[in-house]
Amino acid sequence: MINLLLKQIQYFLAVAECKHFTRAADQLFVSQSALSQQITKLENDLGMRLINRIKHPIELTPAGQDFMLYAKKITHEVDQMHQHLQKHLSIEKRTIHLGVITGLGNLNIANIFTAFNSEHPSIKFAVTNELSKELCKLLYEGNLDLALFAAPYDIDSYNFEVHPLEKEEFVLITPTNHPFSQKETIKLSETANENFIFPTKNNVSYDIFFTECRKAGFTPKIVSECNGPGRRIDLVQAGLGIAFISLSGLQYYNNSASLPTVRLVDPFYKHIVLARTKQEKASMSLLMFWQYIQQWK
Repeated sequence: MINLLLKQIQYFLAVAECKHFTRAADQLFVSQSALSQQITKLENDLGMRLINRIKHPIELTPAGQDFMLYAKKITHEVDQMHQHLQKHLSIEKRTIHLGVITGLGNLNIANIFTAFNSEHPSIKFAVTNELSKELCKLLYEGNLDLALFAAPYDIDSYNFEVHPLEKEEFVLITPTNHPFSQKETIKLSETANENFIFPTKNNVSYDIFFTECRKAGFTPKIVSECNGPGRRIDLVQAGLGIAFISLSGLQYYNNSASLPTVRLVDPFYKHIVLARTKQEKASMSLLMFWQYIQQWK
C-alpha cells in the first residue's frame, strides 16, 4: 500500500501551480531542497515520475497530470471533512488565534475585542504580536486563524482573503535645524542626498520606504535601522538623519511634538488589512468575528 502524506500532496500541487520549484518553496515557506526531497520521495513511493524537471518552466508528466486530478480531490475532501466536523465543536470551547501588529493606526483592537465579547462572551482570543511579514508566515502555515497587519507589496502572492480596514499616510520627520523643516510639503526626489533612518528589513515599512524612494529615482542612504518608531524619532532628534513615520506613530510618541513634520507631495500609505487563508476551515465563531470586524466603525 502506498503511504502518501498530505504534506507531499500539498507540495506537489504548489509546484504544479507555480511551475517552478523556487517559487513554490517561497509560497510554502520551506527551502527548495526540502521541497525537492519531498517531491522525489513522493515519486519514488509511486514508482513513477510526476514532474519533467528538464523543461523550463517545468511540466507535469502524463502521470503527473492524472495525479494532480486526484490530489485536488483529496485536498478538497480533507477541507470538506474538517468543515463538517466543526459542528461537533462547541462554540463555547472555541478560541480565535489572532495575529496583530503593534501599529494599527486609529484601529483600536481593544475596543473591538470588548464590543465583540459583550455580544459573544463565550468566544476567547489568543493574540500573537509580531511584525507583518512574520504574521503572513504564521497565517499561511495555519498557526493563526486571522491576522491584522500592514499589507506587504507582495500580498497578492499569498493565498489570502483580504479585507482592507484602514490606510494611513506616512510623513517625513526632520531635525529642528534641517532645511526641510521650513517646508510644509516636499517631493520625495528632493531627499535623494539625505541620510535616512529606516526600520529593519524584516519590517514591511522598510520595503514600502525603499520602493517609494526607488520610484522617486534614487536609492536611499540608510545610516541606521531600528523598528521602534520612538527610537527612530530619538535618532532624528539627535540629528542623525530624517525618517518616515505614520501619522498615528507621530501622535502616539509625545516626544515627537517638537519635531518638524513635512508631508509628501505624492504621499504613500500603510494599508492595514484583515486576512485569513482562502482555504480557511472556518468555525462559526471565526466567521462571526470575521464579519463583525469588517463592519466595525
